Amino acid sequence: MRQRLLASPSDLTAAVQLATAYLKIGRETADPRFTSYAQPTIAPWLKSPTPPAEVLVLSATALQSTHQFDASLAALDQALQADPSNAQAWLTKATVLQVRGKFAEAREACGNLLRSAGQLVAVSCIANVNGLNGRLQQSYQSLERLIPMTAQSPDLRSWIEGQLGEMATRLGDLAAAERHFLTALKATPGDVYLKAAYADLLLAQNRHAEVISLLDANEQQDVLLLRLAIAGKRSQHPSSRRWTDTFDARYQAAQRAGDTSHLREYARFLLEVRGDAKAALDVARKNWQIQREPADVLVYLNAARAAQSPDAAAEVLAWIRETGYEDRAIAALQAGATP
Repeated sequence: MRQRLLASPSDLTAAVQLATAYLKIGRETADPRFTSYAQPTIAPWLKSPTPPAEVLVLSATALQSTHQFDASLAALDQALQADPSNAQAWLTKATVLQVRGKFAEAREACGNLLRSAGQLVAVSCIANVNGLNGRLQQSYQSLERLIPMTAQSPDLRSWIEGQLGEMATRLGDLAAAERHFLTALKATPGDVYLKAAYADLLLAQNRHAEVISLLDANEQQDVLLLRLAIAGKRSQHPSSRRWTDTFDARYQAAQRAGDTSHLREYARFLLEVRGDAKAALDVARKNWQIQREPADVLVYLNAARAAQSPDAAAEVLAWIRETGYEDRAIAALQAGATP
């Protein structure tokens, strides 16, 4: 693909294909270098007064992956003005709005997928939003009913199974969650974020040796290295110090380079590996201003509890009441138990 674009620098199709490939590799491996390769690939077309919609969507996806959510939404709105039926734009917009905790707007974006992408994608999108917005059990059941329709699409099957795994975890059905995660990983075994979600499930059950076995060959991915550091610390594994020092060094290097996209991971590192609850809470609070996914909620509450800061916890608990967000681990925290 690179050779084709080098031979014809004005070939929009070649540029879009190459940037799409970079973003796909970056997403699957959690390697930010590939995301950084995508932007200059499409840069010439972004300079146009009216950039093509597909270029704007790719740019928005790259911005989303580095947590530049406002810029991502602006690019998506520009893309949708040019092409109101662009399914990828609507899906990416719904995802960004969901990450920001703007559930009503995310649901509206999902609704537009009915016309542009079909019922399966639209219903999946809406169920994911509703699962965070007071309808967790209903959303879980809705997604389960979609599974037979995904036989011809391993990527979609993996995505839905992964969402089911996360929902089952929040419902407290850990056996079902494990089943969903393993099914998803069978379809897409190299998916870094699925591995991280499954590792978190194992960590919640103190199955540290299984975490290390699952991730031992994935030290190059920071999100998985964090899980290795946590499992290593808890189990006093011989590689614990190396995993800890490597993760910290990589985070500090990213900070010096201006990358602030891993605040959640660093808050968890400070809390669960370094044991510095106050510093963890400071980072979790900054992260909360940017994104509000289930892992963001949990790390903030865990840090507030460990730092004995009820005021910080009150902010998140108020958000939970307002949105109807459900999570058995948080219920356990409020009851004074270990999640």
